[in-house]
Amino acid sequence: MSRTRHNRAGSRAQALLPRDPGFFTHLPYLIELDDEIVRTRQNGLMISLEIAGLDGMTAAPHDIHELRRALAAMIDGLDERFSFYIHRLHRQSVLGLTPIPGEGFAGDLDRAWRNHLEAQDLHDFVVVLTVVSSLPAPLRIPLFGKAAAKLLEADTDARQHDLRELVEVLENGLPHVITRRLKISDGSLIGFYTAISTGLLAPAWRGEMSLIAEDAVASSATFYRDEIIFDEGIGGPRHAAMLAVKRYSQETWPGILDALDSPLDTVICHSFTPIAAEKIAGRVRLRVEQMRAADDLATTIQQQLIETADEVESGGKSVGLHQLTITVFADSREALDHRISKIKGMAERVRVKLTRCTHSLEASFFASHPGNMDYQCWGMTVATTTFADMASLHMSDAGSPAEALHWRTPITVFQSVSGAPHRFSFQGPGRPEAEPPLGHTLVLGPSDSGKTTTVAFLAAQALRVRPRIIIFDKDEGLKSLVAALGGAYARIRAGQPTGLNPLLTETGSRGEAWLMDWLSALIERRGTLSPIQSAALKSAIRRIAAAPEALRSFQHFESLVGDVQDGRELAMRVAEWGPEGRYNWVFGATDQPVVDFRRSNVVGLDMTEILEHASERTAILSYIFRRLELMFEDRVPTLLIIDEAHAALDDAFFAARMPKWAVTMRKLAVTMVLMTQFPSQIEASRAKTILEGLPHRLIFPNGQATPSQYDGLNLTENQLGFVLEGQYGPRRALWNGPTGSTLLDVDLSPLGPLLTALSGGKSAMRAFGEGFETRPFFWRMDHA
Repeated sequence: MSRTRHNRAGSRAQALLPRDPGFFTHLPYLIELDDEIVRTRQNGLMISLEIAGLDGMTAAPHDIHELRRALAAMIDGLDERFSFYIHRLHRQSVLGLTPIPGEGFAGDLDRAWRNHLEAQDLHDFVVVLTVVSSLPAPLRIPLFGKAAAKLLEADTDARQHDLRELVEVLENGLPHVITRRLKISDGSLIGFYTAISTGLLAPAWRGEMSLIAEDAVASSATFYRDEIIFDEGIGGPRHAAMLAVKRYSQETWPGILDALDSPLDTVICHSFTPIAAEKIAGRVRLRVEQMRAADDLATTIQQQLIETADEVESGGKSVGLHQLTITVFADSREALDHRISKIKGMAERVRVKLTRCTHSLEASFFASHPGNMDYQCWGMTVATTTFADMASLHMSDAGSPAEALHWRTPITVFQSVSGAPHRFSFQGPGRPEAEPPLGHTLVLGPSDSGKTTTVAFLAAQALRVRPRIIIFDKDEGLKSLVAALGGAYARIRAGQPTGLNPLLTETGSRGEAWLMDWLSALIERRGTLSPIQSAALKSAIRRIAAAPEALRSFQHFESLVGDVQDGRELAMRVAEWGPEGRYNWVFGATDQPVVDFRRSNVVGLDMTEILEHASERTAILSYIFRRLELMFEDRVPTLLIIDEAHAALDDAFFAARMPKWAVTMRKLAVTMVLMTQFPSQIEASRAKTILEGLPHRLIFPNGQATPSQYDGLNLTENQLGFVLEGQYGPRRALWNGPTGSTLLDVDLSPLGPLLTALSGGKSAMRAFGEGFETRPFFWRMDHA
């Protein structure tokens, strides 16, 4: 395309002058037949679908190959009446994070993290599949002439039916993906057409008296030898170049070109037009004769061509014309050249050679618009499976948009290892008025993997939905977080009275029933109770529940359990928990109980000293969980975090009751986050079923583990490879969440000094000094 006077005008003039009148004439889009179907200049009809694919890095190989087989199988048997375009583009990310207000730690942390995300200029990867139905031979009369009216009417209905039928087959037959039809009414279809020339997907709208091609032009364009200059009239010009495949790899596999998704400002376009089997033999013979006439001694290639033709004719293989082009955008010539070199290098790693378009620049650019098959000049005949490999429908899991979530906001946003944003949420999509979706999560990772720091970060970020946060801690790892969030932190010391008193707080029929179940579990550790003992225990519980508050203690309860023809065995078992028993401190009296979960919306309780004492641990935790269950009935959103969960719940009492309790907690708006270090700890724990049964997992790499240790977690081969080998750099984690699986970049170093408050433990003590939890704004290192 020649240069126009618009490109010589000043920037203010360009904003007022019309767009290049020649540009839109090369675009194929003519008019719409309805909200989804567009007619092209060559009388093609087309529908476009946005596709949410599976994650090629974490999906099971079986699922990846199943998707590839399905796409290839649906194309097999078609001919040149249908063409397929797959575009990979970028869309400016809408993160949907509700800001955390205030001058506290959570607000400081949120502002720092959102500033970091904003600086990343995040974009979502978008895959669009377009199906074009073409006439075997274009109309030989003007499309808007009177003679065309009857011909179009007779032709269009049948072709619309065939096109819709094929699109529905794709929508229903492609496994592991979600499709959405692009529409003119919501701006998505015209926005897609426009984005092919701009690199960024955004809504665009239909004009009242214009062709769709005119609506799809966003700027003027000037074509030079090896670059295009786009000028929107506002700001500086945009530079672009085209790359095409000069040499294909001799071997392909699903997702061979997935790595090309990484750079921003690219539009990757695959087009594929099937070739009817009966036409292949003629083309192959012609090609072989050309090679022989040119004295080309590549006899191996000649033989391969002949064998391919035989396979196609016999129905064993389908082929088509494939063209791959990549439009690369940048703000300067230097940046453009750098990006092109990087992309070409990435392609070379999989033995695909890309070349920069020069003489074919204009044709290649316009060929990237669906329906412009007659502009193609880089087509290569390949098998449908090769097309499915190179144009894979893979993409990173982006999470759920804010408007689809029960809390109407993600918890936070991480980047995936491909650079795309992931809107992190423990829960899947859900309506605010409905019961909360399931969000219980297992966090697994060794020491120094970043596990505790990441959970602390998620807890602080969760304050954007104003939940209650309850933490069962170990080694004071989350103490600094609780202090920074203005919460209450307590420790249970072995041998020191806790002030907890189940006999005082559990009343009424519900309380009596729970006490009977709970006390039976505690004292049956030394043997099952006889029917007479059970009846006596139940009677004593009923009497203590009816006693005045001053008498509702283990000291008085002992006196209510006498000899029941068992040599006082029951009485002695009960006495173990009384003032003179060996467990006397567990429910020993104090002025105030060791923890009161109603004192603050953020409460931490260090359990380190009792984790190795099974009887005491079960007695305390089971009662605390009972109090929490009653508190949770107010349905305030709650995040319940349990560190070293394999030890905390390693008991027959929890093994029997936790699965049902977890269901109840979900209905009461509670999300449990259970943490542990090694899969071997899960295997040896009686909480194994609980931990392995959690629906979501955040797993950090562990190079010391063995594959068999992860058997109970049903990881795919790709996921297990990441966990054992830790590819893609440090501070990465596998997230198997409510919307799929992906690899997350959980590097929190952009938080700077705030990261220390999340790290907790000894590092917090060294950084902030003794008694830091009593000082306001202690996390602000420069605060007086």
